[in-house]
This record gives sequence, C-alpha cells and structure tokens, in this order.
Amino acid sequence: MSGAAPATTASAAAAAAGAGVAAAAGTGRVPGYDRIGTAALVHTAQVVAAEALGSSVRDVRARVADDGRGSLAVTVTAPLVMPVLGARSTAGRAATDASDASDASDASDGGTTAPPESVVARTHRARATVAERISAITGRQVQRVDVTFTSSVVDTPRRVR
Repeated sequence: MSGAAPATTASAAAAAAGAGVAAAAGTGRVPGYDRIGTAALVHTAQVVAAEALGSSVRDVRARVADDGRGSLAVTVTAPLVMPVLGARSTAGRAATDASDASDASDASDGGTTAPPESVVARTHRARATVAERISAITGRQVQRVDVTFTSSVVDTPRRVR
C-alpha cells in the first residue's frame, strides 16, 4: 500500500505543476529569468557604435554599466573617421539616406553639394543611433552614451573590382 501513495502524491504534484505552467502560458509569461551577459552587451554596443560612427568594429571599444534600475550607460572609444579633404563623407551613410535624395536634387540644380556635416553633429546623431539601436536590440533603456575619439583616420574610398 505504501507504494501507491507516493505515486498518487507524485501525480498530484505533476498535475499541480502542469496547472501552474498552464496558468503562466495563459498570461503569455513563463516563469524564469532573462539575462543578457555583460560580454554580450559590450559586443552589441561595439558593433552598433562602429556602424553608427562609420568605423571598423576592431577599432571601437565599448564599456557598458548598469545603473541598478535596468538602465544602461554606454561609453564608446573610437577613432574619428574623417572624409578625404574635398570629398563627401561616407561615414554614417545609412543615417544620411534621406539627405542623399535632397543632395541629388541640389546636384541637378547646379552641381553644388551640401557642406560636410560637422563632427559635433555627426557625433550627436551617432549617440542617438547607438542609444536607440541598443535599446531596440536588448530591450533595456539606454540612459547615457559617451563618445571619446582617440585618433582620427581618413576614410579613403575603396575601389570596386
């Protein structure tokens, strides 16, 4: 008789656990923890910052700090990518697609091109892009983004073969 009691208790426990999972499934949430490791946050910040600043990922360093309430502070160290003097900048090309359409209309009007964007304006735009993209990817709010330029490199156009 003692053998039947544990089986009944075990099946009751399984039923109770199943009911808990069913209840959790009804709300769309499953019990557990979701964590993004520090290394993953740092690498995500590096890739996003490199893309936003028009730099190579291997040249960008990032630090990510948690403020204890779920918000992140990101510190980026990267080279300042400068266009070739007399040429238009290709850094941050993805963010300037909208302005390219207006530049095309300017070129048809008289061949003039818009003046290059200032370093400060590019940096402000890159900081906003970094904050938005990291927030979208990780689901965590980015409270602050600091960018430090450690050197400058000339963005030379690559030849297509």
